[in-house]
Amino acid sequence: MVSLLGKSTGRVSALARGARKSVRRFGGGLGLGATGEACLRERPGAELMSLESFDVSDARLAFGADLACTAHAAYALELCERLCAPRQVEPEIFVWLEEFLALLGSRGATVQRLRAFELGLLRRLGLGLSIEVCVACGRPAREMGDDSSRWQPERGGLVCRACARSGLILTADVRRTLLRFLEVALDAADAQELTRDQNAGCRQMLLEAISLHLTSPLKSLEFINKMGGTP
Repeated sequence: MVSLLGKSTGRVSALARGARKSVRRFGGGLGLGATGEACLRERPGAELMSLESFDVSDARLAFGADLACTAHAAYALELCERLCAPRQVEPEIFVWLEEFLALLGSRGATVQRLRAFELGLLRRLGLGLSIEVCVACGRPAREMGDDSSRWQPERGGLVCRACARSGLILTADVRRTLLRFLEVALDAADAQELTRDQNAGCRQMLLEAISLHLTSPLKSLEFINKMGGTP
């Protein structure tokens, strides 16, 4: 069984019979993050489609030689699989993911690009949270100066100190970093400065937001944690 994200089909699950043996039909290209042209067929009375063939354009073979690239690719792909509704056509998501995977293959893995990918994915899915203003009173983040705020994704994101007494503390430094990465393009993210503390803070806030839309932990994160990595 394979999970596919199509530009014209959205996320679909399909059975690929004989995928391990048939080079003619699948070209050995059903690996992690492979891109190509899929031939799909509906199966009467079944939820799963049938994947008849897959014409590979990029097998992403470079990922297998780099553990960090493999980890980042697995995480990005699982996010799309878990957050995208089935069979909902979302070409913006396809393009965003394809650009991320292409940069992984050509430049390697960076935490800056991963933070930008997470923020951009949430926004493109309509799950983006307010970072620019307090969701309770509308106070702009730029007026908060060096004051810390609160992070309450269940309420919509940023809440200023005057409007909240609970929730994760969002330091001014992490708040500014999130705002910076919210607008940066993927191919420009690598040039952004990001300290270890800033990355840890942004990662915590984003995982808190992402977890609201999941029913179980991400397997890719479990793998990364076991390997001792910090995406």
